[in-house]
Amino acid sequence: MRRRLLTCERALSRYDPAMRRLEDEAREIRIPSEALARWALETPAVAKEATASALAFMVHVEHASTTLLPVPTILRSEQAVLDPDGFLRQPRGAVEHFRLRSYRAIAWMDAFIFFREKFPAAAERQPPEALYNLPQLFSSRGDDLDAATDLLVRECVLPEIEEMLARTVTYPGLQLLLNSVREHEPQRSAEARRLAASVMGDLSGTRLWRVRTRLVTTGTRALLAGRPLLDELERGGFRIDRTRSARGFARRLEEAVSELPGAPVLQSILRQLAGSMPPGSAIDDALRQAR
Repeated sequence: MRRRLLTCERALSRYDPAMRRLEDEAREIRIPSEALARWALETPAVAKEATASALAFMVHVEHASTTLLPVPTILRSEQAVLDPDGFLRQPRGAVEHFRLRSYRAIAWMDAFIFFREKFPAAAERQPPEALYNLPQLFSSRGDDLDAATDLLVRECVLPEIEEMLARTVTYPGLQLLLNSVREHEPQRSAEARRLAASVMGDLSGTRLWRVRTRLVTTGTRALLAGRPLLDELERGGFRIDRTRSARGFARRLEEAVSELPGAPVLQSILRQLAGSMPPGSAIDDALRQAR
C-alpha cells in the first residue's frame, strides 16, 4: 500500500512530450508506508522537529522565488520569431520558468502539509523567525536589475542547500521530492540564468557596478541567512559541513557570473566569493561565519 504525498491536479495539455513537467513528476511521488513507519519509529523527536523546520524553510524560500524573475518585463521586450510554417511565435521561456517555479512551490507546500498531518507533534514546535531570513532576502528587492541579480544568487545558493538536505535529512518524503525536482534541475537552472542575463543586458558602466555591488551584498547576506537552517539541523542531531556548502555556493556563483557579458570585469567578484580575498573582507567574513 502506498500513500499519495503530493496532489498537483492541474496539468496543461499542450507541451513537448519529451520534456517531463514538474507537475507530472510531483503527482507521481508516493511514500511507501513501510518506509514512513520505519522512519517514524527510528527517528528521535528532535530530528523530526528539525525535519519540520527544513520543510517549512523550503516552503518559504520556494514561495519567495516564484516572482524573482521579472517575467512581464521579458514578455514586453522579447521579439517574436517566425516558425517553419510562417507563423509568428512569441518565446515562452519566461512563462515556463514562472510555471515551473510555481509548481515547485506547490510541491513543497503539499509535502509540508503531509508532514504536519502525519507528525503533528513535531510540526507543533515553531522554529526561530530567523529561519526565514533567506526567503525574506529574496522577497525584498528593488528594480528588475536587482531582481535578476538576486535570481542569479538564488540559482547558486538553493542547489547547495538542497544537496545538503539530501545528504543529511533522512525523511523519505523529503528525499523523494528532492530526487524528483532535481532530476532536470541543471537544465532549468541554466534557463533561469539565461533569462536573468537577458534582463541584465549589456553590463558596462553604471549597470556593471550595480550588478557587482548587488552580487557581493546579496551573496554575503544569502550565506549568513542560511545559518539558522544549519543551526536547526544541528539541533536535531544532523552533522553539517558548513564549509562545504559555503564553498560550493561560491563555485556555483563563479560559474554563473562567468556566463554573463562583461564577466572579465567581474573577476574581482569571483575571487572574493571563491575565498581569495584578504582577511577582513565582507565575503571572507561571511565564509568564516558560515563554517
